[in-house]
Amino acid sequence: MATRLRLLGAGLAAVAIAYLVTRHLQALPSTLLTAVLLAGGSVASGRTRTPWRWWAVLGASCGGLLGSAMVVGQKIQSTHPHEGLQLRLGIVACLMLAGAIGGGSLSRDANHPDRRPPKDTLRSASALCTGIFAVVVTLTFLHSGLDPARTVSSRLSTALTILVMALTGPGWLVHLLGSSWGGEGGGGKGLTFTGVR
Repeated sequence: MATRLRLLGAGLAAVAIAYLVTRHLQALPSTLLTAVLLAGGSVASGRTRTPWRWWAVLGASCGGLLGSAMVVGQKIQSTHPHEGLQLRLGIVACLMLAGAIGGGSLSRDANHPDRRPPKDTLRSASALCTGIFAVVVTLTFLHSGLDPARTVSSRLSTALTILVMALTGPGWLVHLLGSSWGGEGGGGKGLTFTGVR
């Protein structure tokens, strides 16, 4: 029981810190910090064997993503559609780079039986993000009522769709390229997308 509480505490503390920091930055710095957290988290997730550290890495990544989604959603809402194109491109570019790094890292982890399987990371991250999303909307409802909660839910859902697509598209592409370039031919000594095996 104490171990589970320690894991929960590590994950929640990381979520809260990353969410609060990214939530109070401007859109581009918030997204850049989240991209660093996500890229670093994807690299560390397969190599971090200590459970509390793994949950802390996962919590920081998810908390940062939700915090940035809130900031980006508000920015998109308040900016005229014909303005802010460079900002939107910068946000998407940061996340695409993080997604590419994450896709390469998770692909390498999948080829090492001694590392944590990527499916564990992705499944846990998805559940954690869904939980944080629900908490944010519920707290908004308790603080401000139903209409503000509905607005936050809609804005957060839209921003998360954009951010997650910007992450997963390049990640999946890098994964596919790494798989095809490092195919079975050549006795497993072929080049992968991320370097020489």
